[in-house]
Amino acid sequence: MASDARTSHDMTIDQDFISIPRGPSSPIDNETLELMHHFHQNISVKLAWVDVPTNPWRKVIIPLAWASETVLYAVLALSSEDLASKFQQDHRRHQHLQGVSLRLRNQALSSLAKQIGHMRQEASIAGLAPKKVQYALASALLLYNVELLGAESVKWRMHLQAARVILQWKEQAFPHATISDEIDSFLLYEQYYASVFAGLTTFDMPYELEDTRYTDSSAVFSDFVHIIHRVTRIERLRYSQRYDTDPTLVAIMTQQLDEAKHRMVQLGQMFQFQTEDARVGYQHLVYIFYHASLIYIYHVLASDLSTGTQVQSLRDSILDHLEILADKRAFAHDLVWPLFIAGTECRGDPEKQEIVSREIEIVMAISGTLDRRKVLSFLRQFWSLGKDSTMTWIQLMREQAPDYRMLIL
Repeated sequence: MASDARTSHDMTIDQDFISIPRGPSSPIDNETLELMHHFHQNISVKLAWVDVPTNPWRKVIIPLAWASETVLYAVLALSSEDLASKFQQDHRRHQHLQGVSLRLRNQALSSLAKQIGHMRQEASIAGLAPKKVQYALASALLLYNVELLGAESVKWRMHLQAARVILQWKEQAFPHATISDEIDSFLLYEQYYASVFAGLTTFDMPYELEDTRYTDSSAVFSDFVHIIHRVTRIERLRYSQRYDTDPTLVAIMTQQLDEAKHRMVQLGQMFQFQTEDARVGYQHLVYIFYHASLIYIYHVLASDLSTGTQVQSLRDSILDHLEILADKRAFAHDLVWPLFIAGTECRGDPEKQEIVSREIEIVMAISGTLDRRKVLSFLRQFWSLGKDSTMTWIQLMREQAPDYRMLIL
């Protein structure tokens, strides 16, 4: 395995820009190479918003893994857990890979705990090494993704919280630092994006995630994520009676959403997509997220519109774009939230419910079950209330179906 102290002359870079350490002191066995190859070829595609040559799950994470033992353990744990899901549970290969994943996960956790302990013990936070922060943050985010595969909400929440603490220490150490490093930019956005979507179905704590804008090119769809975060935060504040409704807010946020859509379309013209289908698929994904975000705005900020023909038209637009999306493999990971939002507007419409159910099943077949079986189960419970029910999905999840809290959408 690699060590955190590895220097640049210990590495070579192959044609796939995977930096592999050489030398007798750090042998790389065949299983490690197989798992890294699976991460490079498959997991990085699923986790990225867009799979282009600059995909940071390859360009950032893989070099970090060869530089840090902690990151490497976490990458291999995620890769072996994902690869195990390709086999039946009683298959010997599945059982072996599950054992490998558990062992590597424990090694990553132990190594990360030591790193965090060292950070905590620093007499002067200003002495914190930026590279150590990157290794710790990358490891926490990778372990978060490992636990998502098993839908372990207590564990993935723990890793997100660890990532927040690490960032707080970083901010204390470098209060005036700007985000100029490609690695920092990617890791900060991934922590923000994960926290925003984790917060969509969390109701038992104040929604205190900092309202942040990311404009780096690696922060794809960040404008949409920022708007989704703002809407969620407003809903939480309104529920706790700490927010005065602004009648102009719907118009303001819909205009911001239109601007976000325009920027995302322009950004897509700059990417070097692998295929023309991928380019077209990206355009569909932009409109899918645009329509889902607009439904979310109306649902939270203008609830009187949530059952109107306007929202139903937006729902149908999401489903239309999904139907003509030629290849969902590269985007399946991103489709759960818009499918969920579309599904919340299908009460009393069995035909649309069947379409949403089928699309969620397709997503699970492509990118794994995760929490998605539970997402579909919640939607079916919501649909069972009937078309005439006035209860919203947020009310149902918060007040009557607490078992469905903390879903990852």
